[in-house]
Parts: sequence; structure tokens; C-alpha cells
Amino acid sequence: MRIDFQLLGTLVTPKDISKRTGIKPHVELLRGERNNALDLPRQNLWSIGTHSESDEVKEHWMQIESILNCAREEIRKIAETGIAKLTIVLPRSDRIPSLQIPVEMSAFAGYVNAIIDIDHLQ
Repeated sequence: MRIDFQLLGTLVTPKDISKRTGIKPHVELLRGERNNALDLPRQNLWSIGTHSESDEVKEHWMQIESILNCAREEIRKIAETGIAKLTIVLPRSDRIPSLQIPVEMSAFAGYVNAIIDIDHLQ
């Protein structure tokens, strides 16, 4: 399991998002930068995520909560120009764990107007 927070298709470039928020992302790509011929990614992409062996959403959220909250005003402004998304990524497995979204994660998502997406990789 992991959590990714993404800013997608914003008018602010990914490098400028990093500068304005002071956050070093895991992914910072302009539209078409990865593969221009296939137009990948299909929109500007800025993303920060978690890395843990835990199956608890709360433990993953705790890894990035303080980082994101330090820049939440700026993230909110930037998100107004595109899409903000919190994705809970579940790896392929026979067991889908119970997902309890922490109140703090819901509050942050609401504040920056982010979609909460649960993606079960097949």
C-alpha cells in the first residue's frame, strides 16, 4: 500500500510547485516530458508519496501529513488551477485490507479540494 498526493494539470509548472511549496516531490514532470511522441504524461504532474510496509492508511498518511500541511495554503491556491488528488494505491493481492481514512487526511483533502481515489492494482 502507498498514498500518493498529486497535483495534475495545473497552470503552475511542476518545478514552480516545488519552489512555491518548498516540497521535494517524487515526480515532477511537464506534459509530454516522459515521452513526447505519446504525450506522456498527458498533463503536468507533481507528486509526493509514501513508502512503507504498513497496511494502515493512517501510518502512510503520517509520513506525508506534516510535509503537506506546511504548504497547505500554497497547495490550495495551486490546486485551484488544476486537480488535486490523494490516491490510496493497493497492490495486487488476494486480500483487500479494510481502509479507514483518517480524519486528518479527509480534512486536508477537503481543505485543498482534493479527490480521494482508491486504486486497487490488478
